[in-house]
Amino acid sequence: MVRLKDIAEKAGVSIATVSKFLSGKGSVSPAAEERIRQAIESLGLKAENIPRRKNSLKAIGVVIPDIENPFFSSMVKSLELLLFRYGFFLLLCNTENDVSLEEHFIHYLNKSGVKGIFLVPASSTRHAQSLHSGMPIVLLDRSIRGADLPLVATNHYQGARIAVSYLLQKGRQRIAFVGGRRDVNVYEERFRGYRDELSERGFEVDPNLIVEGDFSFHGGYHAIDVLLTRTRSFDAIFAANDLVALGAIERCQEKGIRVPDEVAVVGFDDIWLSRLSHPRLTTVRQPVYELCREAMVVLLESLNRGVRPELRLLEPQLVIRESC
Repeated sequence: MVRLKDIAEKAGVSIATVSKFLSGKGSVSPAAEERIRQAIESLGLKAENIPRRKNSLKAIGVVIPDIENPFFSSMVKSLELLLFRYGFFLLLCNTENDVSLEEHFIHYLNKSGVKGIFLVPASSTRHAQSLHSGMPIVLLDRSIRGADLPLVATNHYQGARIAVSYLLQKGRQRIAFVGGRRDVNVYEERFRGYRDELSERGFEVDPNLIVEGDFSFHGGYHAIDVLLTRTRSFDAIFAANDLVALGAIERCQEKGIRVPDEVAVVGFDDIWLSRLSHPRLTTVRQPVYELCREAMVVLLESLNRGVRPELRLLEPQLVIRESC
């Protein structure tokens, strides 16, 4: 008679892990699952008698706020490649920046039996309680206040400081901050970096040069109209992301404002469109593939050892093109 203890010793895992595998309840990593199967076979059981996991898909959920944003579509592409290498497939949910839809998707993914979830939250101020259901969740790019979950992100604060420092080095002194939603921590971190870099260099942070909105092309486009109703005294724009920056450039050109001669523009993300604009966009690059790879490592660790709150920050890089 083969005991759980025999299988556990042969596979090099705990008895509890073998029990989870046989019952189909709880998370078992792909590597541990394969070792258990091999151990069972080596102990004399036939392959057709090895239990199959129930109520568990060989899949990972990926929940993002806006699939039309090239930054997030690049993230999905990278995650899909990484998941495939580890024997998973991807279930994609696009929330359209709607927190209630995000809640629905997370509930659905939990019920569907996926192994875990990568989540780019629609808002950093949403209720965190619903995320603590035992399902491994790794936050990507954006945090949620009060959520004791692992987060893998770029150092948005440092990236903003790098961007503003470069504009100041180029002799720009009236730098506007354009776009983004205040309820998303990415906005908060990038604005804080913008503010601190200006302040520490002895420059005033002028409220007239700060225009909120969203993270879209149209948000950047319309932000220029708002900015121009307040003042024409600005010589640079640090945009909340590349789409905002591209929208701002479009509107500046329509208004007869020359970029970069009169107004320099820096974005954030380094999406592929930033290399096609006229002028090509100077931006802060997020290491998308590296972010996804780190998130994959964290998720696999969560499957093996349980979810542990941690923060992994990757360094941004300034990419200099013609918009400055």
